[in-house]
Amino acid sequence: MKTNHNPRLRGVFFGLLKKTVLLFSVILLIFSCSDADQIGLDLIESPATLHATDTITLQAFALPDDSVATSISRMKVLGVIDDPVFGKTRASIYSEIRMEGNEISLGANPQLDSVNLVLTYQGSHYGMLGTPQTVRVYELSENFPEQDTLFSNSSLPYIPELITKNPDGFKLNPAPTDSVMIESVMRTPQIRIPLSEAFGQKFIDASGTPTFDNVPNFLEEFKGLYLTVDEHLPDGPGDGGEFKGKGSMVLIDMLHPLTSVELFYHNDDDTLLLRFPINEFAKHFSQIEHFGYETANEVLRNQVIDQDLALGDSLLFLQALGQVRTDIHFPFLDDLLEKPWIINKAELVVPVQEDFVSRLFPVPPQLLLLRHREEGGLTFVADYALGVDYFGGLYDESNNSYVFNITQYFQQLIDGTHPNLGLAMMPSRAHERPGRVVLHGPGRSEDPMQLILYYSVFE
Repeated sequence: MKTNHNPRLRGVFFGLLKKTVLLFSVILLIFSCSDADQIGLDLIESPATLHATDTITLQAFALPDDSVATSISRMKVLGVIDDPVFGKTRASIYSEIRMEGNEISLGANPQLDSVNLVLTYQGSHYGMLGTPQTVRVYELSENFPEQDTLFSNSSLPYIPELITKNPDGFKLNPAPTDSVMIESVMRTPQIRIPLSEAFGQKFIDASGTPTFDNVPNFLEEFKGLYLTVDEHLPDGPGDGGEFKGKGSMVLIDMLHPLTSVELFYHNDDDTLLLRFPINEFAKHFSQIEHFGYETANEVLRNQVIDQDLALGDSLLFLQALGQVRTDIHFPFLDDLLEKPWIINKAELVVPVQEDFVSRLFPVPPQLLLLRHREEGGLTFVADYALGVDYFGGLYDESNNSYVFNITQYFQQLIDGTHPNLGLAMMPSRAHERPGRVVLHGPGRSEDPMQLILYYSVFE
């Protein structure tokens, strides 16, 4: 084994040697690459050239949307709107009710005092609150189906006899932000619908029977409720301007502790309140009807009903709750693929038609883009997974438009990862939030919908 008798000298020597080698390498690199334009060119036979274009051909048109899964949200929509652009739309609710526990007893000699359906407002609304509406409540004649997901075009059979205390239905003046005084206590904003004595008596008669033993027995007797609104609205001034519209939709929080059927009764010992809640185990969904767009804007009708797709060059339409969407296609994209492309950025710019925006019908705060799948159906574009700051889709009030970053989606089209089947555009949260907007089509001479593409081509 050798021993280094002067380790300090050895360290200095090797330190100088390393610095000398490094200096020599830097000098060699400088002289070898004195012409910066030639760096790496010998390694690339076809260097890339940078390009930008906004002339990619787009085809777009409005069409009836597929139904949306309204059973997946705790919020349900109730009400009717008569919109001069999109026509009349009604939102109804189907819901089960449940017991708070098993083996319920109402005590000795129970007697009905009153029964109410309580619907707790979420706080939001859409349309004109000043228009009164008539709510009709029915009992279901069959149980909810076993499936977990129910859609906006679904319906269930019901007994065609109103169970509201007023035989003509409950007169509602929607007030989603107004607290309610109940027994000298201010309660959260809610709709309280008095129900008929005949319906309330069913609960009294069930006391002491197997109906109150467990949930399956209970659901055999109380299959659920159907809440709808009379489609006929009273005449009103609309919003007071040239843009007329009436009616409103409100959001109901189905899982709020107060959303329930409240049974007030007394027995030989006390006066009591028993709630039958709509809890996390109860099934419910919103049903959406558009009445064939009979009173809708003519351009919308011609696109959606008559399928005159050429009209999409001028105006396009979106309506939430599974009503109207816009499809976008790039028909001549294959002609651009003669050389390999690298997509640096792809922006889809979608201007809003300002004439159809009003305080009653504000534009949706966010839109979504989904791609058509080869096996059918829709799925999110890859860019959506990177978050809203990257993907966009938010309404830009200053520019009166929506802008989407679809760089990854477009690169996947170029690479052949996905077939060029086009995109579908719709409002965000379309399964639980009312909303609509009219957009510029790609054929307009001013402010058209357009794709702005920044890309590199290898020659």
